[in-house]
Amino acid sequence: MKVLVSIQQPVHQWQIPADGVARLRQRFPDVEFIHATSDEQRAAGLTDCDVAYTWILKAAEAAAAEQLRWVHTSAVAVETICLPELFARHIPVSNSRGVQAVPIAEHVMAVVLALAKQLPFALHHQRVARWVQNEFTGPRIPWLLKGRTLGVIGVGTIGAEIAARANAFGMRVMAMRRRSTQPVDGIERIFGGEQLDQFLSQCHVLVIAAPLTPQTHSLLGAPQFAQLPKGAIVVNVGRAKIVDTDALMGALESGHLGGASLDVFPLEPLPPEHRLWKMPNVILTPHTSGFRQGHWDEVVDLFADNLDRFRRGEALRFRVEPDLGY
Repeated sequence: MKVLVSIQQPVHQWQIPADGVARLRQRFPDVEFIHATSDEQRAAGLTDCDVAYTWILKAAEAAAAEQLRWVHTSAVAVETICLPELFARHIPVSNSRGVQAVPIAEHVMAVVLALAKQLPFALHHQRVARWVQNEFTGPRIPWLLKGRTLGVIGVGTIGAEIAARANAFGMRVMAMRRRSTQPVDGIERIFGGEQLDQFLSQCHVLVIAAPLTPQTHSLLGAPQFAQLPKGAIVVNVGRAKIVDTDALMGALESGHLGGASLDVFPLEPLPPEHRLWKMPNVILTPHTSGFRQGHWDEVVDLFADNLDRFRRGEALRFRVEPDLGY
């Protein structure tokens, strides 16, 4: 069996380290692992590999991979994988679902606390050595998470971990998902997509943790932000195209929203001239909410477990469903 390992990315954190490939070779001495670190090595490896362990696969590349029998992505998102072409050939696709759930959930709670406690305002004045105690009035007065409602769009592994942490702070947690019938621990109520306005009207904190699908694309614009309670916080750790960024900025500038934290952007890197950089009630992180020490240990272990399952003909973990696209 030949396995192509091709996980080269512009983002260094998402490139598989050499010792991760070495661990796979040690665990599976009878499997040939082709570690492609160039376009030429990748193209050559695709011609006769049985398995592609990668983060991206284009339709033309899949067509050239005539022996391909399974694709596993090192990421959670699958927009970079040519799903229709693979599914047409009955080639299963699995992802690394769950490995970023805890770090992203911790990130969400960190930025929610920072915005609720007015830390961006305090840190701004710290840099200029200005004591602003008497300016913590009106909308600047910090508020408690306890008793507030956090709503999360998308209730996969990330949403479930966010709910657990929000519960620990005494928050009420609600969610919106495509399938609203399945209960989730820690979530008081799950709304269906047709109940979006009713859901939004109760969210003091709105967290977007959904994948990008035809149903979530451009889901949130000016009418939706207007449904949120005045002073609400918006946190996006999902996909930028779920949100109309101009509408979000307008709701922030008008004072209707109390703050926002964005980890994803329509264009990355975010251009230095973009208005978001200078907005005082916004926390921007450069798509790093999933970063954490030990990331690749868990990602490689997940792939290794699935490779064992694939060789034994067993069901794969975190298989992407053709009808859902995730």
